[in-house]
Amino acid sequence: MMLLLLLPIGQALGQHDEKYSFKYPGDFFNYGGEEVEFDASVHRKIGVLVSNRTTRPLSEITHMIFNTSPFYRYKPFFYFRIAEKFREDMANNNTFSTRAYDYSGRPLNGGLPTSEGRGSFNLTFLTFGMKEVIQCSCNGATIHTNQGNFSYAGEDSILHEIGHAFAELADEYSHSMASNFTAVNLENRGVHTPKWNGLIEQGILPGRLIKRIETVNGFDKVQFLIPSNNCFMNNHRNPEDDRYCPVCQLAIIDRISQLSGVALPWE
Repeated sequence: MMLLLLLPIGQALGQHDEKYSFKYPGDFFNYGGEEVEFDASVHRKIGVLVSNRTTRPLSEITHMIFNTSPFYRYKPFFYFRIAEKFREDMANNNTFSTRAYDYSGRPLNGGLPTSEGRGSFNLTFLTFGMKEVIQCSCNGATIHTNQGNFSYAGEDSILHEIGHAFAELADEYSHSMASNFTAVNLENRGVHTPKWNGLIEQGILPGRLIKRIETVNGFDKVQFLIPSNNCFMNNHRNPEDDRYCPVCQLAIIDRISQLSGVALPWE
């Protein structure tokens, strides 16, 4: 749940986008599929800084991220650093040998010297007292700052918070304090057809309009539609929420392209 900052919605609502009308293969939004090739001469790596105050190894954290679509197909585009080790390297002026790790948590030769905030997002796993909240928590929060987005996540909310921190996705569950961010995955209820109608016409999204309910003082604010009820950005306690919905997946791919320079599949 993102409760700390509501960003202006701007012009994202009500606009149609070619990525929603592109004809995707039938299994495009499922887990797996062919990995997108990383070309070091063309593409830039995307860094993730992990501050982990639990006993969980980095490999388990990366597995949670890359065991879902669309991150699975873009695994080679990401690298990870452990905050404490990275800052130790920087303090020792080892700027060209900062320790870094690949998408499976294995060390990378020579590391990567990218600065802490540039082209990255930050994951922080906290403990309260003697308990490791990552083990059982469904709580998390994403803070937006000038240095980037910092996600404080528990195990079963990590993908929800990454959606906020990485792609600025809005909450899709019904709650009076649900976040809006830039509203890529929200649509005004008053539009004739939602911006993701192309995905509905292809049978990729449900053919019904799904309302996000925001009840304040007993009254629904009558604001937004969401793409589906099957998304990590929805209520992630729901057993059906086993993936990002197609609209959120496309937003994540768009963000990966912005940071890395990789071609978009719909262009």
